[in-house]
Amino acid sequence: MPSPPNLTNITPPRVPLIDERTGLIAREWYRFFLNLFNLTGAGNNTASLTDLQLGPPAPQQEDLVDIVIDVEATKIQPTEESANEQIAELQKQVEGLAATPIPALGTFAALQQDNLPWTTFNTTPQSVPTTVGTLAWDGGTTLGVQMTSNVLLKVGEAEYVYAKASATITKGQVCYHTGAVGSSGVTTVAPAPIGLTDPNQIVGIAAESIALNDFGLIQVSGDIKGFDTTGSSVGETWADGDPLYYNPAYVGSMTKNKPLAPNQKTYMGEVINAGSGGSGSMHIRIVQGSVLGGTDSNVQFGTINNGDLIQYDSALQYWKNVAASSIVIGTATNINITDDTTTNADYLPVWVTASSGSLPAKVTSTKLKFNPGTGVMTVTGGIGGGTF
Repeated sequence: MPSPPNLTNITPPRVPLIDERTGLIAREWYRFFLNLFNLTGAGNNTASLTDLQLGPPAPQQEDLVDIVIDVEATKIQPTEESANEQIAELQKQVEGLAATPIPALGTFAALQQDNLPWTTFNTTPQSVPTTVGTLAWDGGTTLGVQMTSNVLLKVGEAEYVYAKASATITKGQVCYHTGAVGSSGVTTVAPAPIGLTDPNQIVGIAAESIALNDFGLIQVSGDIKGFDTTGSSVGETWADGDPLYYNPAYVGSMTKNKPLAPNQKTYMGEVINAGSGGSGSMHIRIVQGSVLGGTDSNVQFGTINNGDLIQYDSALQYWKNVAASSIVIGTATNINITDDTTTNADYLPVWVTASSGSLPAKVTSTKLKFNPGTGVMTVTGGIGGGTF
């Protein structure tokens, strides 16, 4: 058990000097006198009673010098206000040191530095996490940024559009623009429908599956992998290098056969690896198909009717659709068609479909005469001559 500290506490007055039970000095008083004895040297103090009666020794010269130095030192001590300012500044420095990242061996500490001169990435990284926001070498020719848990952006080699799904979307489907969500600042997309007429509505190919009303990425260019590229879903067989077009016969699909008019002919890209399940890949290179009068600056069509023709209007400086009946062909005068002596020495046979029984089914004539100003054809001579 450790010895109690040598405390010289004055014993309370209520404690008698003599313990009534033993007739000896009370324990409290004993400890008080014992502590006094120990504090005064326990019998080893060189001071005698005479010394104590004469008082302390006279101060020496060196003692006086020390006292003067101490007095001068007190004059340069900081005031309470300046001391508080120094303490506050020290506190800021301590807090700054606590917030400074400490590099640890084998790890990349948090980096916050302006004008970073350069850094080098490991071109053969191992165990790269798929955490969104991770940046690492993609194992090929560029850096990879983990944009979502499903999509890795190859910097400089691909382009994406962040969109909201207005219908359920499966990875690899062709998607088209359906609207916008103003509050979120994004466009809305859905799988391209059958018979889409406007090629400019096509946005790209889904880089990931997106549930209805969820947000995801639509790829506009670059390589995409991880979906079926065999063509079996549309009854075709795709091979490496096959061109792919928007498929007007299947929702959100592609075809290796260029669509025929009147379907649009938007080029989507090429097959890289014709694989099933998640082993397929393709290169996206969208070239929107064209529609006559759709994007041409010198073509302006109105309502198009069957049999319309295209005519250039020099006053308006563009091509327009006009009815065939409105076409004017120069200022030609009467046109004479002479005898055809190769098929019939005397007559030129002309077959006519009549609206009434007044004309024969076949008219032979030595001469046909057409007046473009009146639109009248005159048959002269031969059998069944007349005007019609």
